Amino acid sequence: MANEIKRGFVQRIDVGRAGLVVATLLHEDGTTTDYQIQDLDADPERFNERLSKLGLLRDAMMRAEPVEIESSRDGDGPWQIERVVRLSRDSTALPRATQSLIGIVLNVFVLAENRPLAAGERADLAQVDIVDQNLQPHTLRLDLQIPERTTAAQQLALITAARERGEPLRFIVDTASAVIAGVGNDGFAGTGGEGSDAIDGFVESIALAGIAGVSNVASIGFITAPPFVGEGNIVGLTPFAPEPLNLLVLRGSEQYKLFEAGLRDGLRMRVQAVRIKPQEPRSGGDAVGGGKPGTTTPSVVRAAITHVEVKPGAETPQKQPAFAAGVTLLAPLASASRPVWIRISRMSLDRGPDGFECTPGVPSSDLTPASLRDLKLPYPAEWIGQGCFNHGVYRFQLKLQTEFELLVDGCALCLHDADSAGVKFAYACLDGDHEVRVKLCGWTCDMQFAMDVYRIR
Repeated sequence: MANEIKRGFVQRIDVGRAGLVVATLLHEDGTTTDYQIQDLDADPERFNERLSKLGLLRDAMMRAEPVEIESSRDGDGPWQIERVVRLSRDSTALPRATQSLIGIVLNVFVLAENRPLAAGERADLAQVDIVDQNLQPHTLRLDLQIPERTTAAQQLALITAARERGEPLRFIVDTASAVIAGVGNDGFAGTGGEGSDAIDGFVESIALAGIAGVSNVASIGFITAPPFVGEGNIVGLTPFAPEPLNLLVLRGSEQYKLFEAGLRDGLRMRVQAVRIKPQEPRSGGDAVGGGKPGTTTPSVVRAAITHVEVKPGAETPQKQPAFAAGVTLLAPLASASRPVWIRISRMSLDRGPDGFECTPGVPSSDLTPASLRDLKLPYPAEWIGQGCFNHGVYRFQLKLQTEFELLVDGCALCLHDADSAGVKFAYACLDGDHEVRVKLCGWTCDMQFAMDVYRIR
């Protein structure tokens, strides 16, 4: 009598006369074999044993799980089941060492594996192709049959959503098997949170990233521009050196379409960019968990994008790749309805005129020297703004507590009373650079200056 151990899936169970049970097993090589449990209703001493074997075979067939059967036979007779072991394809192996990767998801394939093996069973997997911040492609695997099925489903949902939006993700990966242990957006993917910076600028070029075997990653040549500060699209009068950036984005994503429009129309853009640089390897276990003492595990840290000043004679800094986590397409002057204020002067409104410490005619024996701001006495003041306007008809809306005159490039505009008390309007057709000046006759420093400028046509 020869014993044999086989693994496979139960295809069929047949219960015949005299308690004969025949189970058909599909092996990993595609062959099938019939195994018998004889005399199911005979020999009461072994009745529970035979019934338990039948129960294991039935449950394995209903749940499509593999089994291991030890069988024996006499000569060329049928195989008799001696022992049944029900197996699970759930992966319970823990990663021994992990590394952290941040990259853009290129492709996602969900693979069904149903082959039993001699040393273990194959689990259903999702193959995830990514490209990291160093333009290196990686093929990762997501185990879909971990005991926590809901966790695997959530990880797959995060990956597919990032693939559709073209956003980067952080992957915690087993260094030995490239199996994904954790997935997260790290607080910066498309949210503008910690780790990303809003960069203003213009698209200079769009090209393929030039990664071997990868054709759906675009490299965006981006040049930074001075950001707008405060309300009303004001550009700060501070030194600024444009910095070239190399942004990675998934071709065909919504971000890529906006970059195409920005290049075609020469429009200003604001990008939530994330630049990552490798961290120096350190000895000891990995911070994520499971690292062996004495081994080194690569990891990454985020570095904020800063503007680099290029000195004469110095080498141009190399364009470090960055991920475009979020993209905003702006109008030519960053606002289709409001001007861009290059410079605003309102010193006389806030500080009062220079050269007056005491007001003539007011007794000062019981007063300390004070300015007109402290005494709250009226004086003439001016608000001056130099702005750049898109072509159109603009409306000036002012609500001031004193008489005033509105001038554009030295020409006074006609003021109209609004339906609301104290509000006046003025209109002008403007295009390009203009100076707006508001002359106030009896201004005091405790008054509020309220003016709004917007395009109506």
